[in-house]
Amino acid sequence: MSKFSKHIGQGEIIEIDGDEFILKPLTTEHLSYFFKALKSFSAAGDEKSTIADVLQGLDDEGMGAIRQLIEETLKNSYPEEWKENPEELKSFGLKYMGTLIAKIFEINSAQPTAEVGARKKAEEMARLKALKANATPTGPGSA
Repeated sequence: MSKFSKHIGQGEIIEIDGDEFILKPLTTEHLSYFFKALKSFSAAGDEKSTIADVLQGLDDEGMGAIRQLIEETLKNSYPEEWKENPEELKSFGLKYMGTLIAKIFEINSAQPTAEVGARKKAEEMARLKALKANATPTGPGSA
């Protein structure tokens, strides 16, 4: 294992409807989407909001960033499946977008060492944790 690999993680398990999936962290080429999505997410709701509430409050740019993060995460985590049937993974991403985006934010959030950065990060993580606790299925077929 390289000295870099031990710091970035190899992916985290997420359980959806009894099936386990491993989502891998993104790379620096996705930073702009990550921060656009995080900023839009933070602006679209409060700690009492569910993920579904926040997603409904996003503007087109924020929703585009969320879509890009979900698709890139699925492509990175399941490259063979993406190559064979990208539409299936995109449909999966839409159906479970609330669950997926909460996990994507979690696995791609670095732990800053500066005191100010750490405090801000703790606030963001508390907000994401609250949103994740209120997660409801989103997309076609959900009520």
